[in-house]
Amino acid sequence: MSRVLLNSLEISPVEAEFALAGSKSISQRVLIINYLSDLNINVNNLSDSDDTTVLHHGLYCGESIINVKNSGTALRFLMSVFALKNINVTLTGSQHLLKRPMKSLIELLNLLGGSVSKDNNGIHIKTGCLVGSALNCDLMLTSQFISSILLISPYLKNGMTLNLPHKIYSRPYVEMTVSIMQDCGAQVAVNDNYSTICVSNTQYSKKISVIESDWTSASYLFLAFIFSDLNTIKISSLYQESIQNDQVIIDFFALLGVVTQFVNNNIILTKKTNLHLPKKIEWNFTHNPDLFPTILVACFGLGIELFAVGLTTLAYKESNRIITMKNELSKFNCDYKLESEDSICMTPIGGDNVTKELICIDTYQDHRIALALAPLTLLGWKLQINNSNVITKSYPNFWTDLCKFGVQIKRKSK
Repeated sequence: MSRVLLNSLEISPVEAEFALAGSKSISQRVLIINYLSDLNINVNNLSDSDDTTVLHHGLYCGESIINVKNSGTALRFLMSVFALKNINVTLTGSQHLLKRPMKSLIELLNLLGGSVSKDNNGIHIKTGCLVGSALNCDLMLTSQFISSILLISPYLKNGMTLNLPHKIYSRPYVEMTVSIMQDCGAQVAVNDNYSTICVSNTQYSKKISVIESDWTSASYLFLAFIFSDLNTIKISSLYQESIQNDQVIIDFFALLGVVTQFVNNNIILTKKTNLHLPKKIEWNFTHNPDLFPTILVACFGLGIELFAVGLTTLAYKESNRIITMKNELSKFNCDYKLESEDSICMTPIGGDNVTKELICIDTYQDHRIALALAPLTLLGWKLQINNSNVITKSYPNFWTDLCKFGVQIKRKSK
């Protein structure tokens, strides 16, 4: 098991620059579109995450058994692609991945004429004949089911009409899928309240050659910045007119005095001085669940009470993030209460709660646990992050970037 020991240094730099890789979510959608369209495209700033690498391998390896490891997006997107292409294949992965929600997507693909089944060993896709129709989608625990079907829809005879439920978890990711499809030449019509999406049988004809950097990854740099002594940081390739909803992290950190300035598709962060921090923040994570660990840790580290709602889908991520964050913050001086299945209240306990004792962080095979908790070392905690390589799922260069804030990192392997 990989481990890193983190300590803050007494002397830290004043400013730093960061070059983030491309958005994982955009990269995965572009890979599917490129594969289906047979366009020979070199994509600049493609995500360097494990999830993107796994998806690319799955699309082009030609193997009959494909291990997608712990990537839920790769598994769900490949299910639809291989059902469309009539490729006999078994998709397998980690035990935890195979326990995550899949049933609704399997049912939808089979309604279209696919032959998809699941057992304890994986997802089995056999030869079928997908034909477009109107599908009525019940409430789903992940937007990836909708995106998976949408991405293959331009290649379905008769096209596709999706009638969606009133509440769509992580709806901005569906909007991202629609936007990218339209940019690539698909004919997609959406009504005002996103209850119906119609896709015609018009195949992809255009390409996306450059991908903007990942706003979710940027959130960890915002977090480290607010905890650090740095005055200014610059992050490359983040667009003001972004299709990534996690750009809302700007609004959250503005409450904490971080000023974000866009300059030539880069951002420059500075800090306001003499700012009175809020005593309590309420935040709804229905449309940005991946930001929950970041915002939770920011509030804890700065002594702000957080009331968080819209957490339903967090139980079905790489770990149950509602519980895993409770477990890990219990190692600090923190009152973390589960208010309901959908909400929590976190109250930092007053006083100087930084100890000299080493605190060991378990990551539960979940990259976002490691990414969010590690910046606490900048407030004086000495941390050990167990299974530290888990960050490669989304942000392989994170430990190197964290050093720029004045963190000393010692790597250990067991």
